[in-house]
Amino acid sequence: MNCQPLISVIVPIYNVEKYVGECVDSIINQSYKNLEIILVDDGSTDRSGEICDDYAQRDNRIKVIHRENGGLSEARNTGLDATRGEYTTFVDSDDLIHQECISTLYNLLVNTQTDISTVSFNHFADGEQVSTKAPLSPVKVYNTGEDAVKSMLYQQGYIDNSPCGKLFKTGLFSSHRFPKGKLYEDLATIPYVCLKAKKVATTTTPMYHYRSRSSSILGRFSLRRCDVLDITRDLVRYMEQNHLSIVNAARSRQFSANMNILWLMSATEIKDDAVEARCWENIKTLRLFSLVNPRVRMKNKIGAIISFIGLKNTMKILKCFKNKLSH
Repeated sequence: MNCQPLISVIVPIYNVEKYVGECVDSIINQSYKNLEIILVDDGSTDRSGEICDDYAQRDNRIKVIHRENGGLSEARNTGLDATRGEYTTFVDSDDLIHQECISTLYNLLVNTQTDISTVSFNHFADGEQVSTKAPLSPVKVYNTGEDAVKSMLYQQGYIDNSPCGKLFKTGLFSSHRFPKGKLYEDLATIPYVCLKAKKVATTTTPMYHYRSRSSSILGRFSLRRCDVLDITRDLVRYMEQNHLSIVNAARSRQFSANMNILWLMSATEIKDDAVEARCWENIKTLRLFSLVNPRVRMKNKIGAIISFIGLKNTMKILKCFKNKLSH
């Protein structure tokens, strides 16, 4: 009799026939065996769906859901609606996970009696051999969900807003889903999920292997990325109404988002006067706060200082650093 609780692994899939087999292999070869592997084929037009069906024939833990294309959020939500596990984790279909990843996440969660556990990302280039080394790192426990969200929104490096590399008690998603048709859907979801957690445990042990694809962030920039302006604005409003202790962290994240969009626009040919003006007004409103708050990260403080020389000069400086700055 298997005494391990069932863990659901949700994998949204869209046109990744080159990578999906390697991804699924890394999941089925986990040392933790009591898994429900939900492969959500989001209307793929290549062989991704067929590959998923082939795996389901070979491993009865795999469930394949074929659906019309609706985007990453809807694919993840479809997986959440189908999940039966006591715990849930997410893996993106071009990424890999270390053989001990799920076991490490589960043991960390149980041993610290927390509702969410996280491991760190190991970034590797497309075509590069993934390191199998995963040196154990110290564990950090946030004694409240609020403390974890503060760290997340201050972008302090201990915990980020990606659903990947994390194990959640599935019930935390009972009233939360990823927003349809939005970019930065993780930022619009995971902070709210974390707020429901009693405690969160993290380790920087690198067990989630994130594949860096060759196309650059600048080459893929579009005004759709401005969704982050609404998402961070809504985060501030929500915290003002419900969690006053997190308001400053949300404002820090809002400043970072507006500065990042301004930088991306400065480094590409895509321009929008209304978006530029919106970002600039938010930056001016938040820059003094960013300078005096000791928890605001140094990148934000530098941006705040630069902003005092005016919009045009700020854009010129940001453009000079287009290859050095990142979101």
